[in-house]
Amino acid sequence: MNILAVDDESLLLWQLTKELEKIFDRGDIHSCEEGDEALAYVEESASSGNPVQLAFLDIKLRGTTGIDVAREIKRISPDTRVIFCTAYSEYAMDAFGVYAIGYLLKPVNAEMIKKVLANANFSLQGDTKQKRIKVQTFGNFEVFVDGKQLFFEREKAKELFAYLVDRRGASVTNTEIALILWEDDTKVRNVGTIMSSLRKTLKDAGLQEVLVKARNHTAIDPSLIQCDLYDFYQGDPVAMNSYQGEYMINYSWAELTNGNLMTQQNN
Repeated sequence: MNILAVDDESLLLWQLTKELEKIFDRGDIHSCEEGDEALAYVEESASSGNPVQLAFLDIKLRGTTGIDVAREIKRISPDTRVIFCTAYSEYAMDAFGVYAIGYLLKPVNAEMIKKVLANANFSLQGDTKQKRIKVQTFGNFEVFVDGKQLFFEREKAKELFAYLVDRRGASVTNTEIALILWEDDTKVRNVGTIMSSLRKTLKDAGLQEVLVKARNHTAIDPSLIQCDLYDFYQGDPVAMNSYQGEYMINYSWAELTNGNLMTQQNN
């Protein structure tokens, strides 16, 4: 396995490397302090047929940011899994845009690393089953697939997907969908058009299995999605810190869930 660790503070990089050595073979870990050096190593590894499988990045690096380095890593080596190790929780939402599988707050230890890898279904034996789809619900609702923003043919199809995410796997009827999308149950005849558009968008992205459809009932499979909302309800500290009182602000029907999140955060 090929592991990359990047931190511009020598002591912190040494500490991170020592924690990684508790999990991985020492010879599998390459450490560096500069973003340019990290990118050169990723490119060299990809060219040699031994791509970097895991990249542990600090957020603030000399002359650049871990977010920018991560974007370049994903361009060079799309299958590389990125994990941020940082003291700055406010950058957690930006991690969605580069499809990071984890966001660890310093000081990082081996148990934290194992947990985030387990949550991402990453096998330490190298068999990876990364969730391809990441959903941002805090603030605006956005969907990312393989690190790139997913664009929907119809805004109502995007809203329908947002509502299904909000339902967390519970099914909804066509009548309920009509009430949510148009506040008018007589619009139920329009649901089929929106559903077809959503199915096409997901199919084109290779994600048709995310949508679970039965007669007059629709749901999503939440196990296939990495979502800040789901992480929040599971007590993930990064997700809980990322929530700033705004949830799917695109949609008025999301106010009920937003109220529940505020209540839980204040308890």
